[in-house]
Amino acid sequence: MPTSPALPCPASAAIGWLAALGTLALVLAGCQASGPASDAPHPLAGRIHQTAGDRFVDQAALIADLAAADFVLLGERHGNPDHHRLQASLTGALQAASARPRVVAFEMIPADRQLPLVEHLQAHPGDAAGLGAAVGWAALGWPDWALYRPIAEAALASGAELIAADLSQSQKRAVFQDGPQVLQAAMVRRTGLDRQLPEPLATSLAQELRDAHCGEVPEPVVEGMFRVQRARDAMMADRLATVGRRAGGVLIAGNGHVRNDRGVPWYLARMRPDARILSVGLLEVLDGVDSVPVDLPFDYVWFTPRAGAGEPCGDLEQLRELELPQRS
Repeated sequence: MPTSPALPCPASAAIGWLAALGTLALVLAGCQASGPASDAPHPLAGRIHQTAGDRFVDQAALIADLAAADFVLLGERHGNPDHHRLQASLTGALQAASARPRVVAFEMIPADRQLPLVEHLQAHPGDAAGLGAAVGWAALGWPDWALYRPIAEAALASGAELIAADLSQSQKRAVFQDGPQVLQAAMVRRTGLDRQLPEPLATSLAQELRDAHCGEVPEPVVEGMFRVQRARDAMMADRLATVGRRAGGVLIAGNGHVRNDRGVPWYLARMRPDARILSVGLLEVLDGVDSVPVDLPFDYVWFTPRAGAGEPCGDLEQLRELELPQRS
């Protein structure tokens, strides 16, 4: 979800990749409360790990594999500039390696902003700089558009279509209160949003949402956020699958959304069982954690330096934008 100016990590970016180590009580992508980073280079920073092969690969091997996929999901910690630079670089490389321009979808832009996005680019072809203002980026609460602009530039340079992929704010509020049945019935059916998330995936998602708010929100609120999280993942998958049917697509989203086990790929695979879907988690390194955890929920992980310590429980922007009770 969107972040405050202090750039704490939102609940939607909670990923649990270090929970498997059993060394930390709470783990969010980039939201760990820790001391200053050491001056010495971290042994994992800058390295790319392939989960299936349990091995490190170079950037060329990563791009070659991603180029052979139909859909590529690029994660991020929203406030980390390194992550956006890598996303822009990978987006450009993928477009260059593709026979047709792939659509590039953004978690950060609600689907009801698609028309202003299209109208701006029709009036100002290739103008990524003005795109933020055109979609009302500043009011959406994300880090500055300047961080995301290079991604849009890389996409537009190849002639790619940009896709607004998130639920609208009104849809989020309605889903929170009443569940996914408030959404278009056909979308709910084709994405599998009408099916229960398998255990223990449902349990782990609910627990991450509790932890992301320090356990200080009532259980009905957790249940509402759970519904919103699933609906957002389904919406992004639907936008990707529908618009990117011919040439495939790229999704720019928080790490929590691109994880294979219960994020966007869970829904996308139900809509496009014939498609090859690859996810890349961009994860910040932690002092004292020098080895790659097992069972990471991504196809690849690109480890990066930290961009600040963040806050131990994330912020409450999700509750603010839904106009829901907040902790005092």
